[in-house]
Amino acid sequence: MSAALPDRRRLRANVRCIRIMNFTWMFMLIMPVIVPFLGSIGLTPGQVFQVQAVFGLAIVLLEVPTGYLSDLIGRKRCLVLAGALHGLAFTVLALVNGFWGVIAFELLAAVAVCLYSGTDVALMYESLEGLGEHSQGRRALGQRLFWMQVGETSAALVGGWIVLVSLRHVAAWNAIVGWLPFFVALFLVDIPSPRLDRDGHLRNISYIWRELFLRSKLVRWVLLNLIAYGLSTLLAVWVFQGFWDHMHVDLSFFGYLWATYNLTVALAGRVAHRFEQAVGVRATIVCIAGMPILGFFGMAWTAGQPGVESAIASGLALGLLFQLGRGLTQVVLKDELNARVPSELRATANSVSSLGVRLGYALVGPLLGGLIDGPGYPEALASCGGLYLLVGAFLALPLARRLGPGAA
Repeated sequence: MSAALPDRRRLRANVRCIRIMNFTWMFMLIMPVIVPFLGSIGLTPGQVFQVQAVFGLAIVLLEVPTGYLSDLIGRKRCLVLAGALHGLAFTVLALVNGFWGVIAFELLAAVAVCLYSGTDVALMYESLEGLGEHSQGRRALGQRLFWMQVGETSAALVGGWIVLVSLRHVAAWNAIVGWLPFFVALFLVDIPSPRLDRDGHLRNISYIWRELFLRSKLVRWVLLNLIAYGLSTLLAVWVFQGFWDHMHVDLSFFGYLWATYNLTVALAGRVAHRFEQAVGVRATIVCIAGMPILGFFGMAWTAGQPGVESAIASGLALGLLFQLGRGLTQVVLKDELNARVPSELRATANSVSSLGVRLGYALVGPLLGGLIDGPGYPEALASCGGLYLLVGAFLALPLARRLGPGAA
């Protein structure tokens, strides 16, 4: 006999709790000053990149296994564990000194991120399905993205005020607020739904491969586009601060720019479903494809004019295109994926898309960094623009042709 579905009040509470968890998860006071903080506890610039490499490697190794774990044991257990490790990680960071202490923080944070990644989306969709609101996926994803970015923006502003006291004070306060996602997760409730077979791992792997890559060409195209355009925004995020410095933007403006860019993602995500309703899903895919092309080529042009006020203003405005595209991608494409995969492997599907982005960054990121160190920003950014011309032609346009009424 299947377990009874929670009542509508609990399902509504689930959706609200997930939004609160999204906000608190991204309320990381230390992130706008993480590099200076790591320097203050003894890390050299080279060691900062080394610990980030450890974090990235851990994400690559754990992303899909943790999504699979969520599909096996349930969403709430994974989110409670993720919240506990999130809080523990930032507590460790506030207490440690030196390279190996930071490595411990990075590993704990990586496991927490992987457990959280995709599981919150899967539980949100299952709650909406329980409410009979299957069509609200895009709107819910937009609200999820909105609250995540508002959390990050708020933390950037609050952390900027606390750092006036000291970097250690920022870390200490982050050790406290880092436990908020854990306490929010305790109020979640699992939704009875099909689960993967705990004793048939080989069958499960075959089933996942078939559902994501073989059964439906449309699902495959959606997944590939979600990875490609998730990568475009990740590349841009790691370019922004160096680009601002290259353009001679004063360091005192970085915090405000970061907050503005995050708010742009939040607002884009909030209205993405309305934009898609107004122009259609095919036109939305074309917009998603065009934004990184315009952004990379436009910033490449302005990068050749550092210190020129009009070029600075244009470059900063063009950077917002990536944030608008991120809002559309994380709502429209993510909903296309989650609405088309079976419930029992939804967390795994989201983890596969995240893994694809991380692997793509591992391949393209060092090449981009080498071009920036060598020829410079104009050439590096123009190369990315050329890359996304190809991505648009060979991934986005085929998807746009397949989407529309009757797509399956």
